[in-house]
Amino acid sequence: MALGAEKRRYRRLDTDLEARVKNLADPAAEPMEVRIINLGPEGAFLRSPELFTVQSQIALDFRIDSYPKEINVIAKVLWLKKKEEERGMGVQFVHIPLFEKNIIIDYILRRYAEYQARFG
Repeated sequence: MALGAEKRRYRRLDTDLEARVKNLADPAAEPMEVRIINLGPEGAFLRSPELFTVQSQIALDFRIDSYPKEINVIAKVLWLKKKEEERGMGVQFVHIPLFEKNIIIDYILRRYAEYQARFG
């Protein structure tokens, strides 16, 4: 069952961030380039050319403009979208340092404030 917006503790921000993902079950695999389509402090939706299986543990690495270092999290694949134009994976962060979680929360709040200032 998909983790719907009604079950999330935090809102997700629509975004388009470059990221790399690696299936932790396959240490020899090369990281795969993906796009973070929406981001929250506890999860994300990744647009991806290939899909991992549900429950896969993955390493996700990405940058946001308000933080100079790369953010590295461990996530679990919760659900998949298999339609070609929407192909991707919904992931839940299972290990994220509190400092980096707060960086993501600040990034989301800043983006919402910018949107409100621009569009009211």
